[in-house]
Amino acid sequence: MHPPQAAPPPPPRFWQIPPRPLGSTGTRPEPAAFLLFSRHTDIRRISLETNNNNVAIPLTGVKEASALDFDVTDNRIYWTDITLKVGQRRGAVALEHVVQFGLDYPEGMAVDWLGKNLYWADTGTNRIEVAKLDGQHRQVLVWKDLDSPRALALDPAEGYMYWTEWGGKPKIDRAAMDGSDRITLVSDVGRANGLTIDYAERRLYWADLDTTLIESSNMLGEEREVIADDLPHPFGLTQYQDYIYWTDWSHRSIERANKSSGQNRTLIQGHLDYVMDILVFHSSRQAGWNACAATNGHCSHLCLAVPSTRFWQRPAGSGAAALRLTRLCATEMLLLARRTDLRQISLDTPDFTDVILQVDDIRHAIAIDYDPVEGYVYWTDDDVQAIRRSLLDGSDAQFIVTSQVNHPDGIAVDWIARNLYWTDTGTDRIEVTRLNGTMRKILISEDLDEPRAIVLDPVAG
Repeated sequence: MHPPQAAPPPPPRFWQIPPRPLGSTGTRPEPAAFLLFSRHTDIRRISLETNNNNVAIPLTGVKEASALDFDVTDNRIYWTDITLKVGQRRGAVALEHVVQFGLDYPEGMAVDWLGKNLYWADTGTNRIEVAKLDGQHRQVLVWKDLDSPRALALDPAEGYMYWTEWGGKPKIDRAAMDGSDRITLVSDVGRANGLTIDYAERRLYWADLDTTLIESSNMLGEEREVIADDLPHPFGLTQYQDYIYWTDWSHRSIERANKSSGQNRTLIQGHLDYVMDILVFHSSRQAGWNACAATNGHCSHLCLAVPSTRFWQRPAGSGAAALRLTRLCATEMLLLARRTDLRQISLDTPDFTDVILQVDDIRHAIAIDYDPVEGYVYWTDDDVQAIRRSLLDGSDAQFIVTSQVNHPDGIAVDWIARNLYWTDTGTDRIEVTRLNGTMRKILISEDLDEPRAIVLDPVAG
C-alpha cells in the first residue's frame, strides 16, 4: 500500500542481499534479535536491546522497498522494490537477479526457510507464486478466485501458507504450500495487513486497516481476540516472544505491546514515514523441520511441503515409500513465443497457467524450440535479426546466429545430431548450424518463396 493519492508505480521487482552484519556467520555467536523494516528508499534495523540503534543497511539503488523477509541460515534479506524495473540479489560482492519478469504488484512475500523457496502474492496479476530462492523453477500455485492478495505468511513445519485479500470481500485464506486444499479462515474482516504467525503459541495476528484493530486468532481463524483497538493507522506487524511490534502511519512510529493483552505499550521509534513492512530477524522465527529441509526432499526442482495429514505417493517403481511432501517438477510442458516474451506452461499440473521465462530484451520472437538434452530454449527474433538461446530459468542467454540473417522465422532442434535448422523469409533460405552456432551451412536456397515453419524427424532422419 502507498501513501494516499500516490501515482501507480512501474512494475516491481525482487531484491535479495546478505548484509553481513545481519546474522551470524561461521562460528561466531548468534547476535541478539533486532527489528528490520523497509521504508521506501532504505531498509533499516533497530536493536531490541536499546530501541534506539536505528541503522540503515548499507544498500545502494533502493527506490521503493515494500515487502520484506529473510533467511537466517543463509544470512540474507529479501524485499520487493515496486519502482525499479530490474530486480536483483546480491551475494558477497555483487547484486544478482532474483525475479524480474511477469510481476505487476507483488505486495506480499515470504521465505520458506526449510524448502529454500520464495513465495509472493501479486495484487496485479492476482496470483500466488513460488520459486527457489534464486528465482529458478517458478510455479503458479493459486490463481482462481483471488481478489487482490496482499499479506502472506508461511508455516513450513506444518505445510501451510496463509494470505489476506483486499478485494470486494476482504478475507484471510489458508492453503497447503503447494496451493491445494484452500479454505477461508476469516471472512468478516477488513483489509488485513501484516499477517504474522506466533509459532510457539500457534496463533495468527493481523492489523486491519479498515477497523484499525490488531487482532489474533488460532490457526483455524477461531478464538478471535482484539489486541489493540485505539490505533489510528496500523500497517505492518510482526511478533517475537511475548510482544507484537507494529507500525502506525499516523503516529509515524514503531510500537510494541504484550501479544496477549495489548498492555505495556512502548514506543520503539518515532518520526518514521510510511514504514512498509517490519519483522524480527532471529533464528527462533525460523525453526522447525519438514521433509523438504534435507536434500530438497530428493526433488530435482521445487519441493513444497504439505500438511502431515496428507501424503504424496512417488511414482510406481521409484523404490520409495509415500512421503509427507509434494514435488512439482515439470516433465511435460508447452513453450510459447509471444512477440516480446517467452512462456512455459506445465502439463503436469491442473492449472495450465503460463510462467514467463526470465529472458530480457526480446523484441519480436517468432518461433521457439527446445533441446531436452542440454535444456536450452532456442528462438528466432525478427527484430534483432538473430537466433538466440537460454536455459529455462533465463540464465546463460546467448546469441547463436547474428550474421547474414534477414527475417528468421521457423526453427527446429535436431536433438540427436545436435544441429539447429531455421528458415529465413528474407534470404529465402533454409540453413543449419551446430547448436552452438558453429559450422553453418546453407541447405536450400533455390525455388524457395518465403519459407516459414519447419519441423524435423531426427529419429527417422
